[in-house]
Amino acid sequence: MQCDSDEEWTQPFLDEEDPLPNQICPYATSSEISIKSMLEISSIDSDDVVLDLGCGDGRIVIYAAKHYGIRGIGLDINPELIKSANENAKKEGVDHLVLFKVQDFANESFDFKLSSIGLYNNNNNNDNNNKLIYPTILTCYLIPRALKVIESKVKKLIRDNDSESTNHKSIRIATIVYPFERWQHINDDNSLKIFLYTKDSIDIIPKSLDSSNPIFI
Repeated sequence: MQCDSDEEWTQPFLDEEDPLPNQICPYATSSEISIKSMLEISSIDSDDVVLDLGCGDGRIVIYAAKHYGIRGIGLDINPELIKSANENAKKEGVDHLVLFKVQDFANESFDFKLSSIGLYNNNNNNDNNNKLIYPTILTCYLIPRALKVIESKVKKLIRDNDSESTNHKSIRIATIVYPFERWQHINDDNSLKIFLYTKDSIDIIPKSLDSSNPIFI
């Protein structure tokens, strides 16, 4: 998605067909200005760890590592995109800060814990970030049906585990283009269609929700 600050935002074309088994969202790119806004609206700092769900070529995680010096993980079900992400991280000189994996994050068995995903070496006890059990910023550029698949899992993560993710930070979730259907965002960048969610907004239902379909997560 390419968009400049003085241009009108336009929705990119997204093919609804699944090119790979278990793929819940087609590949689409996000612009640097959108990535910058997404991380800024999440109040990113050097203590954060980013997890990008459906990372594609890794640009969100790589941008965060390059501009903020933080660690990050990118997950995607497409091995070709993960290969590109690793190549891009090496070109940008941040491959020591990031991890890209082929992962079906929509699967019920997926565990958000950093140790389970493999970002940290459990033997590296001198790493101060090892106190982080979960990533502190989740990012995603997913179509509505994909967001619906993961919404309950993400809410459960925050509702059950937010307090133990770190001693001083809460988990934030930022989406590009599409919001969660049954979760009211707490902040947004309307010009770039970026939406921020936190524990404070977890049980707030959007006013625009169709009352004829009152099935809440």
